[in-house]
Amino acid sequence: MVVRLRLARHGTRNNPFFHLVAIQNTKARNARPIEKLGEYDPVPRPVRAQAPSRATEDRPGYNGQIISSGIQQTVRHEKRIEWNEERIRYWLDTGAQPSKPVARLLDKAGIIPPEKRMLYKGIRPANPPAVDAAKAGP
Repeated sequence: MVVRLRLARHGTRNNPFFHLVAIQNTKARNARPIEKLGEYDPVPRPVRAQAPSRATEDRPGYNGQIISSGIQQTVRHEKRIEWNEERIRYWLDTGAQPSKPVARLLDKAGIIPPEKRMLYKGIRPANPPAVDAAKAGP
């Protein structure tokens, strides 16, 4: 049984939301997983220090800025990732293989080193050994 760490898509159309799951590699994308390891929201959501008043959001021409007490603040947009790092490390230690998107996320988070990510991706070496024409035969 080969176990993969991959993303299961949930949410609605044009509003994706993913669960990071440990699942057998032969199962469908949204099949019941062995274990749910976390959540990933790829859509950048606004993050503010203070909640704006309704009048600020509903006014025409609202361009994503908060005006409070005369000071203009810009709104940051962040993608949300929540996962159980301990369980992810457990599955990686038992031999589970992350999919390419999961390997990229784990690499950015520092859970797997870049050289291991290359092993997971299965990339060929950059400089394959050159074959001489004389050795190749007639």
